[in-house]
Amino acid sequence: MENMNFSDLFKNLGGMKSKMEEAKRKIERITVTGEAGAGMVSAKMDGSGKLLSVSVDERLLDPKEKDLMEELITGAVNDAQSKMKEAVAHEIRAATGMDIPGLGGMFG
Repeated sequence: MENMNFSDLFKNLGGMKSKMEEAKRKIERITVTGEAGAGMVSAKMDGSGKLLSVSVDERLLDPKEKDLMEELITGAVNDAQSKMKEAVAHEIRAATGMDIPGLGGMFG
């Protein structure tokens, strides 16, 4: 530890900061689509976890299918959220070169 060069350490941190800023810009542009019911319901979400849209197959608009539609919407949103977390984690790994434990818990 006595031979550690703090100047080099801080230079590397500056490069890491730049990479993280680039990753943040990429994350802001991420959109994912989750599906449920073999595509009968889809949910689009951005990299921040904001739900952008939900699409429902018209066959589910029958009032008798209300419970099924609600289940499928929940499933599609959860699928989109899972895909968003994976995409964000990928960008962070690409920027840092590391798997950061607990990263998935930071989003959503």
